[in-house]
Amino acid sequence: MSKKPHLTHAARWIVAILPLLLTACGNHATPTQPSPTPAVVPRFAYVANGSDNTVSALSIDAVTGRLQILGSVPSSGSSPISIASDRSGRFVYVAHHDSGDVSVFSVNADTGVLTRVGSPVHAGDNPRSVVVHPTGKFAYVVNESSKDVSSFRIDSSTGELTPIGSTPVPGMGPLSIAIDPAGQFAYVPDTTTNSVITFSVDGNTGALGSSGDPILAGENPVSVMVHVSGKFAYVVNFGSNNISTFTIDANGTLTATGTPVATRNFPVSIAGDPKGKFLYVTNFGSGSVSEFTVDQTTGALSPIGTVEQVGVAPISINVDPSGKFAYVANFGSDSVSAFVIDSDSGALTSAGQATAAGSAPVSIITTGKVQ
Repeated sequence: MSKKPHLTHAARWIVAILPLLLTACGNHATPTQPSPTPAVVPRFAYVANGSDNTVSALSIDAVTGRLQILGSVPSSGSSPISIASDRSGRFVYVAHHDSGDVSVFSVNADTGVLTRVGSPVHAGDNPRSVVVHPTGKFAYVVNESSKDVSSFRIDSSTGELTPIGSTPVPGMGPLSIAIDPAGQFAYVPDTTTNSVITFSVDGNTGALGSSGDPILAGENPVSVMVHVSGKFAYVVNFGSNNISTFTIDANGTLTATGTPVATRNFPVSIAGDPKGKFLYVTNFGSGSVSEFTVDQTTGALSPIGTVEQVGVAPISINVDPSGKFAYVANFGSDSVSAFVIDSDSGALTSAGQATAAGSAPVSIITTGKVQ
């Protein structure tokens, strides 16, 4: 892989752990017959590109899953590291590692084109991850160097962010954050203490509160995902090349269950399908994606297989809201790979040749439309 301009500068999500490479209720039509589940059609994908400070917009073919580039816009900050959107796909948020801020964009529902909203809003020192609360009312940014989480209120009309405050994170290396589907708890893995910290979420104010002691995961946890049921959490351990599984009780407390499940080399990103049947992990070191089925009762993972040669240094994975397709941002090959998900087995099949993104893509999201 040829060296890109500012590659190390833009890839802080990975660079901070590179030394490890050398030593990671629906309405019912009648009382007895539920109304049909609305179909979700995939629409657009957005990619944060770390080296050229841009966000790429792509359209999704709802039948084949293939991508078509629509264009790109400046991210309005230095070293974009993470991208997120609200569930409705109206707004997109981009966190910048080096400039320590978050940019807001509105989404044109017809064309997918992004338009910046206001000026970037300051977060903490060296943000690593941004997420939006399930209600769309709040956004949260994990800041690596200031070791805290910045909380923001989202204006429902414009998408603009208003700071709520910051919450310290125990440990030295918080890298990402996930919120349970009910929006009651937030989970932050800390790569230096090999633990996951739980926070309660105030549904009225959006403020985070402490919720118990840190829970040990594997070696150098970098990413966490909460199952759609809210009953299980999965933590990707970069250093030990595996996934830790936890159950979640009514208080948000994590309890380790079973033996960690192996991935390939240096796993970094995790995503699940909307029905909670399957789970996927990108392996940065081996250029592959590990596939798993999820036991709906216990949360246990069973390997399906591995997709080899996805791209150079796959760093981020996302499953579209319809659950039909998965997309991988390849940091080293400046591209996005598209896959079709087998609805029965969960196996991934290539949807065609990878699509070019910007320079050093680091984070990808997809949006959909209910029909």
